[in-house]
Amino acid sequence: MDPSAEDGGGPPTALAQDAATPPRVAVPQQRSSSSGPSPAGASPAGPSPANPPPGPAPTSAPRRPTDGVAVAALISGIVAAIPVTLVLGPLALIRVGRSGARGRALAITGLALAGLWTVAAAIVAAAIIARPPPPAPATLPHVFSLRAGQCLDSGTNGVSGVRVLSCAQAHDAEVFATFRVSGSRYPGAAALQQRARQGCVSRLSGYLNPQLSAATLAQSYVYPDAGAWSAGERTVVCTVRSTSGPLVGSVRAAS
Repeated sequence: MDPSAEDGGGPPTALAQDAATPPRVAVPQQRSSSSGPSPAGASPAGPSPANPPPGPAPTSAPRRPTDGVAVAALISGIVAAIPVTLVLGPLALIRVGRSGARGRALAITGLALAGLWTVAAAIVAAAIIARPPPPAPATLPHVFSLRAGQCLDSGTNGVSGVRVLSCAQAHDAEVFATFRVSGSRYPGAAALQQRARQGCVSRLSGYLNPQLSAATLAQSYVYPDAGAWSAGERTVVCTVRSTSGPLVGSVRAAS
């Protein structure tokens, strides 16, 4: 029987394929949708944070230079060159504002230091002006500069008006000894008078001519008061006088 007769006379239908050629299966394309998740293992169509698009590497902005006048204003403020700082500081602020350079803080710091130096100088000047002047040195009587063997007249002003003259002339008294008392603290008038008297008595016998009558002679002494003591005077002056009138010649023993 003719097989073509059963199929209406058409060509026979291929019922087998070549086993060496695998069948082609059409894979439908996946369309990305913003409303649904991507299939497992599929990469998103657009760029993502994890996969940024390639581009030029970022570059850092250039560092602004520091204004030299601002640096000079700071240095002058540190070394207390106040007039220089008062000129350079405002100039640096103007330059920084125009150029955009760094140094504004330096200029302000220099001006602040100049202000501090000015305040400190004003305080020192005020303290010096307000301080009272030192007391004038005390003018000590000439009597404390006398030496043993000198003859003198007391004058009308007492010990402050003594006048040294030759012992051959008539005179009121003769210095027979001088000595210094020790101590830094003023002992008081009474105590100092006692020390002066004892010191003069102990020195008279070694000076006086033994042939002279001691009955007609009297000793006296001059010692510093509180004012002279505070001025540093520690000298006691011992003198001998005549009770019967002026002395003529020295009472010193012949050497």
